Amino acid sequence: MRVAQRYFDDADSSPLDVYLGLHAYLEGEIFVELDGVPLLKNRSTHELLLPLKTKAMVDYFVNKAIEADKRGIVLRPRALESKRYSFCKKIDFKYSQIDYEYVPGLMRPWNDGFLTPVFFNIAVLNKYSQDPRYKLDLFSETYGTILANDWTISFGINRNKRVIMWLGDIDALPEEEQYFLRSENVDSDHDLHSEFYEAQIDVVFSERSKQNELLHLRKSLNDLFNDKHAQRLFILEGEVATVINNLTRPVFWEERHVGPAIESLSRVFVESINSGFLKKMVKDKDSTRDIKSVGSLKALQAWFEVVLGQSAHADLALPFYVLYDLRIVCSHLLSSEKRAEMMQFVNSRLGLDPDNRNLELTYDELLNALSQSILRIQGCLE
Repeated sequence: MRVAQRYFDDADSSPLDVYLGLHAYLEGEIFVELDGVPLLKNRSTHELLLPLKTKAMVDYFVNKAIEADKRGIVLRPRALESKRYSFCKKIDFKYSQIDYEYVPGLMRPWNDGFLTPVFFNIAVLNKYSQDPRYKLDLFSETYGTILANDWTISFGINRNKRVIMWLGDIDALPEEEQYFLRSENVDSDHDLHSEFYEAQIDVVFSERSKQNELLHLRKSLNDLFNDKHAQRLFILEGEVATVINNLTRPVFWEERHVGPAIESLSRVFVESINSGFLKKMVKDKDSTRDIKSVGSLKALQAWFEVVLGQSAHADLALPFYVLYDLRIVCSHLLSSEKRAEMMQFVNSRLGLDPDNRNLELTYDELLNALSQSILRIQGCLE
């Protein structure tokens, strides 16, 4: 069997997952049966690999078997989840030594147990996203930070929507915060894969979240527009900066949690459009165009068509209209029939199943569509 040096398979870069089932193989001429011994499984090929600690254990008992002239060994560890570390002794957090000892990159010869992952329900973040005493900064899709006046802690979110923090980091928090965290503490699912793990253990630079990338593109477009026309495409910079500073990606995907984020995105990408200047540019280009009474989105689309000369002006403007409509769905009082009709229209224009009810999917596709549109507008201006 191959040995796993990293949390990804060097052969194909696939993630590796903890496997605790039955497995048998030959090590030279010695038959090895492992039952409940931690292994790592390639998520794509399902090939099993040996963690370093398992490899050392197997080698030890294989050598013993050779010395005793035995043909095979059977390893069934007992009480593998029972070990406790010297952190958070007063508060009995649930965690697993399997994660610390068998997931690559966590064991250290100093501060033994510091990087033991502790898992929580996603609801643990609700307090930090709603309480003004804290700031929840989710700066990439699966890696974020909670900031209080006198402490900070980083966390990850795995594919099962479990929040992950290091035991040693939790130990440094005030006792009342530890008690709160314990109330949402759950058993380990042994899955640490996240940008949190990659950044903190593999030292891989975390990519911007889709939302942060979109805001970055908006700034680049605004700067380019200002360079060309000595005016900004998006105005009210002070007010918008405040909105952006408080804009965080939703952690929960019920409508009541998504609505405020959509409302903020609408302020940033629709309500701040410099419609007065766009109308002037259109009128200067085509004096016959009646544009005086149109709203900001119609002005933007007219600018695409008349000034930029884009025949696909409707496609360029579509994501902005979708954002406007989604804001109405999330923020206005509508009949059930009207709400369902508008959500179907939102989804279909984003290329999704009209009956899609996954707001996270809708949100991400909207961010993608806005980003692509802004990149195309930049290309027209350059």
